[in-house]
Amino acid sequence: MAADRSSTDPIPESMPATDGQNTSSPAPEPTQGVQAWHVAGGVLVCAVLGLGLYGLWPVLTGQSNEDPAQEEAEAPSSEAQVDVVVAGRTNFPLRTRASGHLVPWQRAQLHAEAGGQVRTRAVNEGDRVGEGALLARLENREERIALKEARARLLKARAEYRAKYAGPPGDDGSTAAVPNSARADSSLAARRATQAAASGLTEAEQAVERARLNLRRTRLTAPFAGRVANLTVEEGQYVAQGEQMAILLQDRRLKVEVDVLESDVVHVDEGATAQVHVPALGSKSDSTAWIDGTVWSVNPQVDTKSGTGRVTVSIPNPEGRLVAGLYAEVRLETRRLSDRLVVPEDAVLVRQGRDLVFVVQQGHAQWSYVDLGARSGDYVEITDGVAPGDTIAVDGHFALAHDAPVAVGEVREMTLK
Repeated sequence: MAADRSSTDPIPESMPATDGQNTSSPAPEPTQGVQAWHVAGGVLVCAVLGLGLYGLWPVLTGQSNEDPAQEEAEAPSSEAQVDVVVAGRTNFPLRTRASGHLVPWQRAQLHAEAGGQVRTRAVNEGDRVGEGALLARLENREERIALKEARARLLKARAEYRAKYAGPPGDDGSTAAVPNSARADSSLAARRATQAAASGLTEAEQAVERARLNLRRTRLTAPFAGRVANLTVEEGQYVAQGEQMAILLQDRRLKVEVDVLESDVVHVDEGATAQVHVPALGSKSDSTAWIDGTVWSVNPQVDTKSGTGRVTVSIPNPEGRLVAGLYAEVRLETRRLSDRLVVPEDAVLVRQGRDLVFVVQQGHAQWSYVDLGARSGDYVEITDGVAPGDTIAVDGHFALAHDAPVAVGEVREMTLK
């Protein structure tokens, strides 16, 4: 049998009451679950705590993940780097400036002394040759034949002279070798010279000398040791008498002739020092572009139109790296001041209308106002404000302030001569 549900089964809470029954109790609120933003917030908090712990861990444990040396290297330095010189007293040469071009010490234009075809060219341009070296030779068969004929006539004349006159004119059969002993009488020598001329011996000897000279003229030789330039002939080429064949330069020593103002030339002496800068070899800061020279001569006459005098400077060129025609700037010594305190001109700055230098002391640059004296070239005399032994900044100091921290880079040497 079925049981009576109305009397025994409870009514579900979710179902409303029936049969007209009311209830005054409100329905309970539904339970709320974990939302997504709760999870995201928790993850974020954990990440922040983890990063903080990672950063504080070396501090809490006394360890460090960074290399102190690396940190120091990476940290920007507040020190300016400067190059310096040490001030000292020295002899200060005063120099004047002039310019010119390098010229070989000796130069000769070589011309053909005879006309003919070039049979041999023994050198090339740029070759170095010794004195008397063969440079070129012309066809010379006719000259060699003429010399043989002249020698034959000379032998015949000598034989006739010996047959006609007692004793030879000399040991070599030449009238130039007549006896010249203290016992020989001058009248005997004069008589034998007359006999040689009358017999044709003298004429035969002169013919031999002339033939030798003509043969020698077919050879182009070096009149001095030097370097061949402007060689203009080739083998097989015909040249006319007097035509230029080459130029010979003596360039182991060069010279540069410069015009110096009359106010300075009167102070330039022979033997004085000179500094020659050749721009083709490098800039003025390149020591290899400078050559030490010597004043060789001073023209004793001044050009009244230009107001200048010519000075010739000698410079060595043993390696031959200098060539004729190069432009050169010359500094000539006019006077020499003794026992002066001198610094490079680059050391001097102008602040507030006054000259000053930076003296480096204990890692700081202290500016010091100075009084200047004579100037010459890249150097200037300081008469007050700097003492011998002071370390003076010469580069990297242009934007420094007083007492700025600095680090010394290069300690330069002063090359006054």
